[in-house]
Amino acid sequence: MFDSFPLSYLICLQRKSNRAKEKKQRRLEERAAMDAVCAKVDAANKLDDPLAAFPVFKKYDRRGTQMKKVMLTVFKHNHGAYQFFREALQFEIDDTSPSMSGCCGDDCSYEILSRRTKYGESSGHAHAGSHCGGCCH
Repeated sequence: MFDSFPLSYLICLQRKSNRAKEKKQRRLEERAAMDAVCAKVDAANKLDDPLAAFPVFKKYDRRGTQMKKVMLTVFKHNHGAYQFFREALQFEIDDTSPSMSGCCGDDCSYEILSRRTKYGESSGHAHAGSHCGGCCH
């Protein structure tokens, strides 16, 4: 039956068949990898306490980080981020920001924003002297 086909045509068919098999094998491997990842995600989502395997984190969960304020730097030309942090998250321009300290003024391309945490609002200054230098604000 195959005597009527030229040899080059048969080789071409064999090559296409091998490519299709390789492609199918790759698809099966990708699917198996995806199923394995999905199984891990499902198992993680079923956990009541995902940090139960890490007892070190319980220490911080109990006592908190005792952080008094959160600070960040935002570029002045990034109006979206600046507006988001100022209006949505209610960050204020920090005293250490170049525009507030007067060292650079308008020449600086960034602002330092900060926001007090609940721990920072409840605890006042640990020291009442003037030696603070802005370390606690």
